Amino acid sequence: MSNPDQQGTDSGEAAIAPALAAWGLAGAATERLTGGAANAHWRVETDDRPRVLRRYHRRRATESLPYEHDLLRFLADRKWPVPAPIPTGDGETVVETDGGRWALFPFMRGTPPERSELVLQRKGSLLALLHTDLDEWPSPGQRPTFGRVTDLDAAVAPEGFRSFEDFLAWYADEDPERAAVLAETRQRNVADLDAHGYGEQTDRVIYYECFGANVLFVEDTVTGMLDFDMAHEDARVADIARSLVIDCGSDNQKVRSWLAGYAAHASPRLGIEEVELIPPLMVATELWNTVGPLSMCAQQPSESLLKSAQVSIDHRLPLYEVVQPHLARVAAAAAG
Repeated sequence: MSNPDQQGTDSGEAAIAPALAAWGLAGAATERLTGGAANAHWRVETDDRPRVLRRYHRRRATESLPYEHDLLRFLADRKWPVPAPIPTGDGETVVETDGGRWALFPFMRGTPPERSELVLQRKGSLLALLHTDLDEWPSPGQRPTFGRVTDLDAAVAPEGFRSFEDFLAWYADEDPERAAVLAETRQRNVADLDAHGYGEQTDRVIYYECFGANVLFVEDTVTGMLDFDMAHEDARVADIARSLVIDCGSDNQKVRSWLAGYAAHASPRLGIEEVELIPPLMVATELWNTVGPLSMCAQQPSESLLKSAQVSIDHRLPLYEVVQPHLARVAAAAAG
């Protein structure tokens, strides 16, 4: 199967050489970094400190990149430990070559923390504090080509699908039973979100990647917050739901710890209507996490993405639907 992050003519030194030259780093020592679900990264050794060269995935629209870079500069000015993009001598932060579209960032020191309930609580607190500052950024509006977590038309558009229904028609030819499960789960979820007033929630700038290895520590100090590639506008509770899905799953105690951290620092406080939206938005998040990668398989088949989507349809989505009442009680208790 093809690697879904491959684009351009080469993933090795020949591909990155023109990009490095744009920043005056021709001949610098590089090392391919592992991790990351889409974009490709290389550590670049320079005279003063390491840098990170990113090649954006083909799914990311060029017109959406200034949004991310402007936001990172704003947060860096606010002293958040984020990698603000480094401009070329011409002042550009995105360089396009035959090998792809590139950006250069500072290397952020630190390591992901050990998994623990205390760490989950700290991550929740961190996102709450970040949301307060994100509210101060003069957002230009919704990021180009992005939408709310329920906008699955936007999720499949990079592969040329006209709509989620168009995507479902393709997937029904590949796997009719699972396509039917996706369609039915989506229908129930939309109705559930409508009943809980998701459409009335205010859109705000959200991080959407505050989980896993994206938060770096040195001892007890947060030294890096990585990957704002998915930042866009949605209700803040959608940001909460995605962090919970990735870092906590359906584990009640983990959810309780994470949400207790967020609730303690949220400004304004979480409203009851937001708390009640958390379980159905976790289902919506899992749908979004499943549909995007599946859509990618329509152009570049990937066995790993396909298997992950199948596990989600067969197990994770049904589980999140079943445990919604339990998660609702846990969320309400944790949020006070």
